[in-house]
Amino acid sequence: MHYLLQTIASTVRVCLGACVVAYLIYIDALLLHVAISQPCSLLRPQFIGGFMCLILQTYLQAWLLVVQPFLRLISSLRKHYGAAYRVMTLQKVLPNDHRLEDPCAVCLTAMDATSTRLTPCGHAFHDKCLELCLRVSRDCPMCRHQLLALATQ
Repeated sequence: MHYLLQTIASTVRVCLGACVVAYLIYIDALLLHVAISQPCSLLRPQFIGGFMCLILQTYLQAWLLVVQPFLRLISSLRKHYGAAYRVMTLQKVLPNDHRLEDPCAVCLTAMDATSTRLTPCGHAFHDKCLELCLRVSRDCPMCRHQLLALATQ
């Protein structure tokens, strides 16, 4: 629940930042319209300097209010949901597999075919145990074979 509230707050922050940047772009467009409708004002150095400062300010505000928070939000979502998605894509262990006789290496309890996944490196774990391990590290808990891409960490 806490993560959901953080995600909603981050999304609202990005949307409000986008509104501020849209307003700044609107002001830039108005200023450009004035410059086009009065060509003599374009030749004044103070107008050119002020206009360039305003464009730079708009760019920096867009970066600080929209782009950076959006990238942090995407990174957080990848980190939070990347492990669960990766575990869901792994192959389930067949009911007659000999690996089901061994306990799960994470929680040390018996495994069954319905809740056990097989990693590409050949190790079997409970779905939830593997997901918890992948939230901490992107590697297999047994052999350190990389299971998650670097971008999701």
